[in-house]
Amino acid sequence: MWVETLTNSKGTRYKYCERYELPNGDTRKVSITLNSNSAYARKQASIELQNKIKDVIKQLHLDPNITMYEVAQLWLEHTEPTVKISTHLHHKLYIKKIFTYIDTTTPIVKVTPIMIENMAYSVYYKEELSYQYAKSLLTITRAIFKHAKRRRLIKDIHEIEDITIKKKPFSHTDIAKKQNKFLDAGELKSVLSQLTKISPRIALLIEFMSLTGLRIGELLALRYCDYDKEKATININGTLQYYYKNGSDIKRGTPKNIYSVRDVTLDNRCVKILSTIMTDNKRQSLWFKGYEEHGYIFTAKRGNPYDMQYINKLLKQVHIEGKHLTTHIFRHTHISILAELGIPLKAIMQRVGHNDPATTLSIYTHVTQQMKDDIIEKLNSRNS
Repeated sequence: MWVETLTNSKGTRYKYCERYELPNGDTRKVSITLNSNSAYARKQASIELQNKIKDVIKQLHLDPNITMYEVAQLWLEHTEPTVKISTHLHHKLYIKKIFTYIDTTTPIVKVTPIMIENMAYSVYYKEELSYQYAKSLLTITRAIFKHAKRRRLIKDIHEIEDITIKKKPFSHTDIAKKQNKFLDAGELKSVLSQLTKISPRIALLIEFMSLTGLRIGELLALRYCDYDKEKATININGTLQYYYKNGSDIKRGTPKNIYSVRDVTLDNRCVKILSTIMTDNKRQSLWFKGYEEHGYIFTAKRGNPYDMQYINKLLKQVHIEGKHLTTHIFRHTHISILAELGIPLKAIMQRVGHNDPATTLSIYTHVTQQMKDDIIEKLNSRNS
């Protein structure tokens, strides 16, 4: 504490000052002015200054021992109302992963950039998880530190913000994975044949996906009111939320983004599939006692939309050499079919609800076997 003498026409007063540091590293100054510079006045000034400092820290909710884990929970709570249920769940899963590398009792001011770098390095290079996953972990980590800075829990985060992870060179495995994102005509036919023996309705659902390019959530959210039979179109305006709270009913949420809201024109085969499914739904509603009508088209025997995990579980029973089958591969397959037909990129993007050309191009630019054959046929024809 130091004292500054203030003199004016009214006399002399004494300004008692104290400089202090917040837990986040910020330095501040606090003062009080009294009429006396006696020992008693200095003692009173010291007490009042300390009380002022305590009040400031209390108002800012600053805790020098607050852990990174506690800040992560504050960030989760802060962002939950602003994101979809599925996004919030993914945030929680990323945070769970982060704290397998960082002790939950570590104060956030003690978390160093090298600790974060080691986490990203281990996840990507040692665990051999995807580059995108490692990048997402870093993104969530930065968000937690930014939240801490906004709350004035930490002063400088530029070293955390500067952390990056270098992508590994492409391997033969990576190239194979990129080339195996879709099925050719023969592979698709084999999948549908195998699936029909396991579950004819799921086989029709998968065929419908491959002919429309819908996301699985969009397909399962399809209702009777979204289907215009006369125009042979479906309106995509929602997606199914699988991550609902406290075991509540299935929740129909908004699509992935604004570009996902669209009308999709159906070919004759799609119209036939919908007719078959809807007729079968009517039969089930009449014959199955536990059936409840919720207005959805692609439903299980009780009238609720199919569970995505159930569909993927059935797909595991189907074998196509070199291909990992999930519902999303059939969306990619549709894009490859359209590319094979020579449909312009912009038209494909609109049909599948993409807003970033790079997303579509990652499939569009992969040449199918049929396209390779067409190239050779045209070259041979030109040279003959």
